[in-house]
Amino acid sequence: MLIGQSPYIPVGEHEQDTTLSTVSTITTSAGTSGILVQAITQNIRMIIGGSKAPTASLGFRLIAGDPFVFIPVKPGTILKFIEETASAVLQYQEIQRFTETVQ
Repeated sequence: MLIGQSPYIPVGEHEQDTTLSTVSTITTSAGTSGILVQAITQNIRMIIGGSKAPTASLGFRLIAGDPFVFIPVKPGTILKFIEETASAVLQYQEIQRFTETVQ
C-alpha cells in the first residue's frame, strides 16, 4: 500500500482583506493544514501566533506583487496582518492537504 500526497484542496472561500490600516486577524478553520497568502498593491507585515501585533516595521514581510506564500498551520492558528503603507490588499485561501491511499 502506498500513501501519497495529492494537491491541496480549499477550505472555505478565497478571501480578500482591504481593511489593513489596523491589525487584521485570521484564525484558521477546522480541517486547515495550510494557508496561502499574497500581498497586492502594498507590502504587508504578518505575525503568526503569540501576543505581539505586527506594525509597519515588525513582522514577516509580504512583498506586494510577489507570488503567494504557503504557510503550514494547524486549525486554530492565529495570523495577524497590517499594511506598511495605505491601500494594501491581502488575498488568502485556507487549504487542506489531501491524502489518498493507492492499492
